[in-house]
Amino acid sequence: MFKAKYIHLFHPYVTDQMRQAAYDALGERIIGQGKKVDLFERKLGTIFESKNVLTVNCATSALELAYHLLNLKSGDEVISPVFTCTAPNIPLIRRGVKVIFADVKNNLILDWKDAKRRITKKTKAIINVHLFDQFNEPEKLPIPIIGDAAQYLGKTQGEMFTIYSFQATKSITTVDGGALVCTRKEDYRKAKLLRWYGIDRESGKKNIDVDITDPGFKYHMNNITAAIGIAALKNYKKIKRKIALLQKQYFAGLENISGITIVGGSPFLIHTNNRAGLMKRLDEKGIETGLVHKRNDIYTVFGGKRLNLPNMNRLESTYLLLPCHPRITLSQVDYICSEIRKIKT
Repeated sequence: MFKAKYIHLFHPYVTDQMRQAAYDALGERIIGQGKKVDLFERKLGTIFESKNVLTVNCATSALELAYHLLNLKSGDEVISPVFTCTAPNIPLIRRGVKVIFADVKNNLILDWKDAKRRITKKTKAIINVHLFDQFNEPEKLPIPIIGDAAQYLGKTQGEMFTIYSFQATKSITTVDGGALVCTRKEDYRKAKLLRWYGIDRESGKKNIDVDITDPGFKYHMNNITAAIGIAALKNYKKIKRKIALLQKQYFAGLENISGITIVGGSPFLIHTNNRAGLMKRLDEKGIETGLVHKRNDIYTVFGGKRLNLPNMNRLESTYLLLPCHPRITLSQVDYICSEIRKIKT
């Protein structure tokens, strides 16, 4: 039987190749945005099956670019799932956009039926969050869909913009960083200008000789981050297979337990009738669990009011996340499942 030390809910997956790549890149003349950024984008484009991939310094910057390209402004409405990281919603508040929260399904991702009921003439976009590495198939609507794939690494479809994250807790990490995938070539070209103050860095001219027509941002990725990402992508398929195996092990180990509903994902989502007791017992056994996010409507910045969202209201006290990342083993998953089976849920 596996003997636990402490099994963390998250743990950065960093290899010797990634460390060496960072070290080597630091020895080069250009350590800012350069050819390694271009190469990382091409490799991501192969995975996402798109030529319109733009890397940035973090996923939130990718969201800001998407919102800018859609010209979201005060008085507009954007529909977003009530349960998510606050990252997609905070920038909307700064723009004066009204966030309309939609209910979620049992797996805590956007309920499209509820979202469609909330569409008005003021609705300018819908945010589709692929939470906990769970792909949420988008509906075909005449409204732009922004895919928040910060917690999902893979190809999506049916979204005008999709953003990705390579932050420390993600399966593929560059320490921090993100990417924006645009459906339309014109959006990609404009985003590329906006990423660096609005300056066309591919014009062949020196920056001082280039005109600026649209005020941009400083959202670019650097060569050090990109070098880490290039090395990390060498393990992309291996990581995907490992997480799939871990999930399969969880499904087998947790089936038919009274009071436990298995959902899946990475981290691994379950619902339990005895969350506080389960978390306490697992912590005593060296197993970290967590909630990670909470419903956004109860934050003061979003109104501070618990809305009438039946599924979210029902699931709010039951959801729990278990470790499911490349740094844990199948034996550790067996150990977690065996400890859960011992607890009265």
